[in-house]
Amino acid sequence: MSIPLLFYLILIVAPISIAMHELGHALMAIVLKAHKVEVSIGAGKKLGGISRKGFQLSIYSLYFLGGVVEHEKKHPYKLREIIWISLSGPIMNAIIAFIVYLLYDWIPNNYTSLFLLFNIWLAVVNLIPFKIKEKQTDGYTIFKEIIRRI
Repeated sequence: MSIPLLFYLILIVAPISIAMHELGHALMAIVLKAHKVEVSIGAGKKLGGISRKGFQLSIYSLYFLGGVVEHEKKHPYKLREIIWISLSGPIMNAIIAFIVYLLYDWIPNNYTSLFLLFNIWLAVVNLIPFKIKEKQTDGYTIFKEIIRRI
């Protein structure tokens, strides 16, 4: 991989894809009537954000290092709601990958390919249930909730 392509991955593709993934979770939480939704993109020093009627978006200096969504609902979530919220991030990445795939005929280059492949990777990996320290995938969240409710 060339140096410009690596910088493109780290500084543009990963942050945009991760932000869209997290916004997918946030959007579904809002649709399912969460009264509080907080989206955090990155780590480190807070650069800024927006806040409106129970929705908060915060961007941190190391914006390419992942993201997280925290949401609360006045009444406990039903299992299917947790599953939908968990699936909505990978679904968002799959939708982005599909759109980029359609655009590839008009913009066939390594940058488009990388954007496509990263979103496919992000969708698939997040469906695999595993946990590393305090970080867990969406697949792990679904698996944990199903086991907890059996």
